[in-house]
Amino acid sequence: MSNTTKVALLLLSTALCSMAAHASNGKKDDDSACEVSAEIMYKACRLDVRDDYLTTAANCVNISSRPERRACFREARALRAEEKEFCEEVEEAREEACEILGEDRYDPDPLLDPAIEFIDPDQVPDVYAPNPFVSVVAGHTYVLKAGEEGEETVVVHVTEDTREILGVECRVVVDIAVEESDEGGGVYEYEAIEATDDWFAQDSMSNVYYCGEIARNFEDGVLRDLDGSFEAGLDFAKSGVLLRNAFPGLGVAHRQEFALGEAEDIIQYMGDAAVPSNDEGGENELFPCAPDGCLKTFDFAPLDPEATELKYYRPGIGFVLAVAMDDGEITGEREELVCVGDSLDILSDDPDCGIGDPDALLEELCKLSPDAFCD
Repeated sequence: MSNTTKVALLLLSTALCSMAAHASNGKKDDDSACEVSAEIMYKACRLDVRDDYLTTAANCVNISSRPERRACFREARALRAEEKEFCEEVEEAREEACEILGEDRYDPDPLLDPAIEFIDPDQVPDVYAPNPFVSVVAGHTYVLKAGEEGEETVVVHVTEDTREILGVECRVVVDIAVEESDEGGGVYEYEAIEATDDWFAQDSMSNVYYCGEIARNFEDGVLRDLDGSFEAGLDFAKSGVLLRNAFPGLGVAHRQEFALGEAEDIIQYMGDAAVPSNDEGGENELFPCAPDGCLKTFDFAPLDPEATELKYYRPGIGFVLAVAMDDGEITGEREELVCVGDSLDILSDDPDCGIGDPDALLEELCKLSPDAFCD
């Protein structure tokens, strides 16, 4: 390592330590701890870009063909430029999130807040009222169709299992997305896109919290990564409020999860008697919001600055519609509720689920999550 490089790394290390020290005192000049955290994460992002570039460059060196080697270096430099720009976009999104949230430090973890009374999920609904938008009742199952033409099928099933996280019993909810293909002759095949174990907790006031998740992401049916996974209490990760039991006020926002660089979803409440507009593609015809209206939210994550969603929740039913946006523009992609019930039986019993071969689907679900679907 050259002396110049050593000096540069020393200066960077000193700057990071200085920023962290300011954050521990609550302020860096006029910045909140939230904004200081965003600045530090920006520097971490730039270091990751540098590391990725150098690793790729080292691989380029080992290409024998000179034209291919040069092409490799050109692609590496182009990717480095794109990733640097992305780091800047994420930092801007984090700073905007700080303004929307109006927070300084995200502390304590809601699961450790002594003012919140968490309950056993099995006491819902017999002892405690359920959240009108998110169910933690074992057996509750619903199916969504997603994509521009409904090519994806999403099955969400509330299991009987719980997982203790930071002393709180969190319900295990399995969420699996597959792509259905019609092979002809009544034969259908299902290929995994994503399989997630979500962990939800509920308090005595019927607010639902997000304790964490294990997200398995597939490509061409092959497991590729666990990106987006986190668990409150591990590696500085914290839980968040998934959804409140009632509309808290126009523009109110809060974190649904907090694991910097991994899971940073935020929800903002946009209305409690909303109906999807024509610009958004209109109603979900099977589960319309009219006439009483739905809870409407705006969901975003600084880690994916341009991708946002408008979501609609119908009281007593739950999630009914999500409308995807890219850089503020409606993309045409929608996720719609097509059927809901108290058990997995709806997959074969309810024609609105639109499943070509329920047995074949269950077989695939069983492979992906045996504890939830193999019985």
